[in-house]
Parts: sequence; C-alpha cells; structure tokens
Amino acid sequence: MIEFKACKYLDFEDNYVGCKRQMLGDGKLFWMRDVSIDYPAMVQFCSKRGRLNNPESCLCESAAQCSDYEDFTHLIDVPDDELET
Repeated sequence: MIEFKACKYLDFEDNYVGCKRQMLGDGKLFWMRDVSIDYPAMVQFCSKRGRLNNPESCLCESAAQCSDYEDFTHLIDVPDDELET
C-alpha cells in the first residue's frame, strides 16, 4: 500500500492501456506510457482534465494545473511486481 497527498482528481486506479504506475523519488506515483519519443511518456491522469503531460502535475498545490486542486490522501494498493521505480 502506498500513501501520499496529491490532488483528489488524479487517477491512479484505472488500468490505462500501455501505461504502468511508477514512483517518483518522493514516494508519489505517476504513469509511464509506452509511446514513441515524440510524445510525453511520464504523465498524470486527471478525472477532470484528462492526461497531464508532466509526472509532477498536481502532486502538490504548487504544481496544480487548474483551480480545482483539492488536497487528498491517496491510498493506492500496488502489487510489488507491478510497480517500477
């Protein structure tokens, strides 16, 4: 189980095709997409705004991408064999 604070609208539960959850150095998650070099690979997914092209988007209020940011404690169950660091 991984616990961290970030915007409540970030989505870490859906199984996005071609994406895998990964961990930043501060213990927060982002998505790594399997894409060509011309597209952002490290992203976030927001239930209000869709794909955010920065892995640190909305992980704290100072990195909020919109005025809808709401601080929230995410509890994400990630199997050890699924998570890459």
